[in-house]
Amino acid sequence: MRAPDAMSSQVNERQDGAMSMTEDGHMHDVVIIGGGIGGLSAAWRLRDRDVLLLEAGDRPGGRLRSEERGPYWLNFGAHLFGEASSPAGALADELGLEARPIPGDRMGIAMKGRLVAGGRSETFPLRLPLDLASRLSFVRMGLKLRGGVMQLLKVQAPVAGEGPAERRMRQLAFANAQTLEAYVGGLTPQVAGMLRTITERTAADPSEMAAGYGLTSFAQVWSKHSFGRNLYGGSSRLPQAIAAALGHRLRLGADVTHVEQKGDAVEIRYRHGGTEHRVMARHAIVATPAPVSARIMRGLPADTQDALGKVRYGPFLSVAVLTGERGPMPWDGNYAIATPGLSFGVFFNQASTLRVGPRQPGGSLMLFRGARGAAELMQRPDAEIEALFRSDLERLFPQAVGIVKEMQVQRWPLGAPYSFPGRAALQPALTRDLSRVHLAGDYLEFPCMDAAISTATEAAARINTLLDAQRPYGSTTGLRNTREPKDA
Repeated sequence: MRAPDAMSSQVNERQDGAMSMTEDGHMHDVVIIGGGIGGLSAAWRLRDRDVLLLEAGDRPGGRLRSEERGPYWLNFGAHLFGEASSPAGALADELGLEARPIPGDRMGIAMKGRLVAGGRSETFPLRLPLDLASRLSFVRMGLKLRGGVMQLLKVQAPVAGEGPAERRMRQLAFANAQTLEAYVGGLTPQVAGMLRTITERTAADPSEMAAGYGLTSFAQVWSKHSFGRNLYGGSSRLPQAIAAALGHRLRLGADVTHVEQKGDAVEIRYRHGGTEHRVMARHAIVATPAPVSARIMRGLPADTQDALGKVRYGPFLSVAVLTGERGPMPWDGNYAIATPGLSFGVFFNQASTLRVGPRQPGGSLMLFRGARGAAELMQRPDAEIEALFRSDLERLFPQAVGIVKEMQVQRWPLGAPYSFPGRAALQPALTRDLSRVHLAGDYLEFPCMDAAISTATEAAARINTLLDAQRPYGSTTGLRNTREPKDA
């Protein structure tokens, strides 16, 4: 009997009129579920294997999204890249993409009409318009945060012979028994509002996040190794480059509904183009958000299923703004400004990396809100959010009046996973050996591009090792595979 064509799109009608599932008669080396930066990174590392990447959305990249506008670009999601030694920086360099340093100050605060940026953060209590009680409260908070970051850096120091899983467990366990709010202690309302605005960038309120999680965020900002580059042309250039290399092996609009190991293979079922499909693979990487992974995976150990369901996410809301100014603006020297008291919590100057040399007309901004503030805003229509953000932008910088050319709202209901008190206890169940199914994602450590890339790359390395042990490397065709899927 002739085997069915790989990825055949023929739909067989049963006698009762229902559609049967299309079978793929081919055994893939790896099927990857999720086309965010994690899944794409895994596919890139496995590009010399027979790999298929399934993404439910209509574009690759997940929370990496940007759109070019002439010399500028609108940015809607993740945008900070580390140096070439970081996972994201190294991947961008490997793909031949240009990551430029951000010259603008990345730690400013705007309050009551005054912008304080640059200089040492220890001087902020003296430079911000605060009453005496709030100045003292800010100083106490700063000392507490600084002391915690110093302890954290000791915990983060490499340990000889320690693997990635052990390192993540040790770091997640740091200060994981209480919230950041409890760790910092009582604050005046003014300073508490400031802390809430700053930490919203990590998707949670100080009363929700674990102290160690909040301290990790501050450590990244204060560290000399903090993320300090933007991808020239926009963040989407990274997923687009990998997608172009994968070609037909990336399938968009493929909504996976079932992932289950069956003997020496993994069965994956998905919907695509109105048709149900079933594919088999020697291994699968599930690089979707934790709640999606919990919903689609079958046969997991009870504690792993339970742990996936307990991972918490906070929402993000961003508004990308294209501006048409003809000359310098007061924010040209700034990249990120916290804005307590406004409808958006952080102002990002996405054109900062281009402000080297003669100042060109126009620009690009991203106005951001996270956590509870984002959840409240998401109840409103886009037009109302745009009007509110524009009003507050002009309130923050009166020079912005009349220069806004375009605004787009982006809602991220699962903006980022965050660590909460007790989160570390879930880690062993999330990182256990699941045989031929491998989890990857930024929920496995402090959420950022580097975490998604690292966990996915590690999963790809394990699979490469296992496949090499089963047969000579190179027996699959990888990117040299010219077999076109018929239902693409």
